[in-house]
Amino acid sequence: MQKHREFRSQGFGTASAHQITFTRGSRSTTLFIRPSILIAAAAACLVLSLGYFGATAYWFLRDDMAASAQADRKQMETYYQDRIDRLRSEIERLSSRQMVDRESVEQQVSTLLRRQQLLSKRHEVVTELMARAEESGIRIASQSPVPAEKPVRAESTLANIDDDASAIGGEPQPVKDPVKALGLRAEPPSQTENLGMKPGIDPGDQAALESVDNDLDLMGRESDAVLDALAVASEKQIERIVAATKPLGVTLIRRKSGQSGEAVGGPFVPITGGTFLDRVTRTERVLKALHNVKNRARLLPIVRPTRNASISSHFGPRTDPFLNRLAMHTGMDFKAPYGSRVFAAASGTVEHAGWKGGYGRMVEIRHANGFVTRYGHLSKVRVSEGDHVVAGDLVGNVGSTGRSTGPHLHYEVRQGDEAIDPAPFVTAGDRLAALLKH
Repeated sequence: MQKHREFRSQGFGTASAHQITFTRGSRSTTLFIRPSILIAAAAACLVLSLGYFGATAYWFLRDDMAASAQADRKQMETYYQDRIDRLRSEIERLSSRQMVDRESVEQQVSTLLRRQQLLSKRHEVVTELMARAEESGIRIASQSPVPAEKPVRAESTLANIDDDASAIGGEPQPVKDPVKALGLRAEPPSQTENLGMKPGIDPGDQAALESVDNDLDLMGRESDAVLDALAVASEKQIERIVAATKPLGVTLIRRKSGQSGEAVGGPFVPITGGTFLDRVTRTERVLKALHNVKNRARLLPIVRPTRNASISSHFGPRTDPFLNRLAMHTGMDFKAPYGSRVFAAASGTVEHAGWKGGYGRMVEIRHANGFVTRYGHLSKVRVSEGDHVVAGDLVGNVGSTGRSTGPHLHYEVRQGDEAIDPAPFVTAGDRLAALLKH
């Protein structure tokens, strides 16, 4: 078979058709190919070539592109995971801080509650001591003196007597609202031991806690001030009682052996030291000493035997109104209307109740410390021998029986069967009347 190709052109300026002639033996076949078909075939070949080369390039580059995409995805995932981790850490940190802050506040509140409970117990003690002081006639008001300083002795008499105390002095200062020191508040306002502002704690809460703490501190200081005031007021009362009874020659304070007694002094030392317990101990000791001193003072014959009566004759030498010569007057004469009441000068036992020579109707009472009182010239006797009387009990009525020139009370004080001047006893009674009422 022969293949014969001939390409002919139909003419210039016109689209020529190409022909291909196939010869096989005596047969020949001619194919006419238009230019458009050639162009389409060329284009198809070009497209196929491009597709082939593109597919080949894709297969070569696909792994690199996938690796790059995966790397980008990994980088993005790492970025977001890092952000998530940071956010989670921040949340945990904030939660931890919040928990710490909450625990800090709870701890502060717990501390405040413990302090409040302690103050409540202290206030109970202070209230009890104030009640005992009021029974002894000591009342602490807003203007009551509270000394900032007091004289201190190396060995205080108060610390070295049997349940008693000697007098000491001090410069007074006013108590500031002692009622608050008793804990009489609706609620403790608000504060805790200068803890400073904590990060994360609400400023309002911190301020409230600090306010409570300051109030509790103030209440504690006021309690201390009240105790100091009670102790000093009690000491001053002891001092007054001891000073008033000193001329009577009696000892109201029992000191231990080796303690002198009169000398006191020393520099002023501010009352800043000492715990609450020290103050309570001191106040209790002084109140007990005051109670004992008052009881001992009440045993002395210091109550006026009659009221609203003038003294018509004192103790000592005088001209006897009946013999008109010098004689010893062994008592005091109180001029009073006939029938005026006569009272016992102290507690004691009636040893005589009736007529006795120049005394006329007379009552004799034996008291503690070896003292004896006599009430003479009575119009009536109101007690019997052996009776126990207390200070201020009615024992008789003024009269003019016995050696008397007119209605009056002859009053004697004796010690060891010896008459002594009753005037210091009457004076001491007048000075101590208000103190010994309680």
